[in-house]
Amino acid sequence: MKDTDYSKWVDYIEAVFRRYGAKPRTIADLACGTGSITALLARRGYDVTGVDISGDMLDAAREKSMKMGLKIPYVCQDMRRLTLHRPVDAITCMCDGINYLSRMEDLDSALDSISRNLKPGGLLFFDISSYFKLSSILGSKVMADPGEDISMIWINRFDGKEKLLTMELTFFVKKGAQYTRFDEIHVQRAYLEEEIREALERHGFTGIESFGPFSFEAPRKRCQRIFFAAVRI
Repeated sequence: MKDTDYSKWVDYIEAVFRRYGAKPRTIADLACGTGSITALLARRGYDVTGVDISGDMLDAAREKSMKMGLKIPYVCQDMRRLTLHRPVDAITCMCDGINYLSRMEDLDSALDSISRNLKPGGLLFFDISSYFKLSSILGSKVMADPGEDISMIWINRFDGKEKLLTMELTFFVKKGAQYTRFDEIHVQRAYLEEEIREALERHGFTGIESFGPFSFEAPRKRCQRIFFAAVRI
């Protein structure tokens, strides 16, 4: 994520707020990771809570927000069983968070939890890596990044029947004259646009729109990222 322009993401989030006439004060940022977007939202004056299933990610997020002089509450929770202290005005879930819900039942559980933790009329805004991206761009490919301090080998396998992309990542991190190896496995589901729309409708959302990357135009066939906005009835 080192080349990600997070300010551009937050500019777009605020543009969506304006499009829907939303003026949220409280926001829950789901799958917040190390809190880059969460911190920028807080810096722009929103009362933000960061939520992630990974305690390690949240430790990094807390350290980052402290260095920025921000006091942000972070909660270690699974978005399928989201339980906030009180409903919020808006919920965001950026950078593929929804793709990590690997079964349709998981998506249904998450949307049910999100609905219960949104105020009536509250706005939900999230993105997915598209079916085209996961199946054809990443697909069953092998990639490598021979960095000076961190090198990575990235092996992908796409299962068209299950709509799942399994990504095996091996990192070599330089420590002095030696390298330390560690491995990660990520699994993402390739959702079709219509599957997401139907799921949102099932869970009582209205005003559903989908957009191509950082625009308000309809997604094109080969869009690699699709954004969704919807309002809780």
